[in-house]
Amino acid sequence: MSVKFSNNGHSTLASSLTSSATSITVASGHGARFPSLTGSEYFYATLIDSSNNLEIVKVTARSSDVLTVTRAQESTTARAYAIGDRVELRVTAQGLVDVGTPAADSIVNSMIATDAVNADSIAANAVGASELNVSGNGSTGEYLESDGDGSFSWSTVTTSILKVSFITNNTRTSPGAATNLTWLTVGTFTKDNSSADSDIYIQGCVPELGENADALGCWLQVDTNSDPGDNQEVHKGVMRMPTNAGNHTGGTYYNVKKTGLGTGTHTIYVGQNNRSNTSDRPAVLNPNNSDESRLQQTASQFIIFEVAT
Repeated sequence: MSVKFSNNGHSTLASSLTSSATSITVASGHGARFPSLTGSEYFYATLIDSSNNLEIVKVTARSSDVLTVTRAQESTTARAYAIGDRVELRVTAQGLVDVGTPAADSIVNSMIATDAVNADSIAANAVGASELNVSGNGSTGEYLESDGDGSFSWSTVTTSILKVSFITNNTRTSPGAATNLTWLTVGTFTKDNSSADSDIYIQGCVPELGENADALGCWLQVDTNSDPGDNQEVHKGVMRMPTNAGNHTGGTYYNVKKTGLGTGTHTIYVGQNNRSNTSDRPAVLNPNNSDESRLQQTASQFIIFEVAT
């Protein structure tokens, strides 16, 4: 703390003092009765004249018997004093307040009893990394980890899943003819890490309705809706559930890994190639009750995992 005290510090003025003077000279050798001051340290003293008029001053430096002061403290009034008037180190109201207000970096471990500080003792958000004596500020995404020896260090969360995204699409899509390759733009996702740092896993289902036929090919493409042919990385199968003699409802289920994608926004497309029998009704993606009265509006749902490599 910056405020200082000494026991029974007192003296008399060795020279008169005007109301604006900022240096007080006490009796020869009496300066040692008052605290020694360094840096921002100070103490409060009280001047008393022969009529018992009082003035509190703040002593900011002491050189032998000379005190450097700031006058008229704690609502007292600066006045002139004569040789022989008293100067005393007394306990003042502001001095007690200052004792209860520690200076920056003045609290050390030896001053704090074990378990003496609890939640009621610390204002919200008052303790930061510097108060914990942590080296550095860490990096984005890091957390503060105990080293088990009373010290702390910044660590990175060790998890393979970096990000999870969801896409829902209820756009009804139908080919114009049985042999068309029909593409549905499912939606977009954003990849945060570079292609060298993560892979993308895409899982999802597109609800479908068809008549007496399954789709011959079902594909999932990223950033392109061109025909991939028999590319086994993106060619997926179909699951059907019959509802009556004519209509089949179900969905195409996708589980695809994509590598080499750069950061930024990417678009997922799914495509279906129907049977060539022109009497067959082409599959409808995301069908609704206009396709089958017992259906409500269905929706494609996809989940995208960004995974550390």
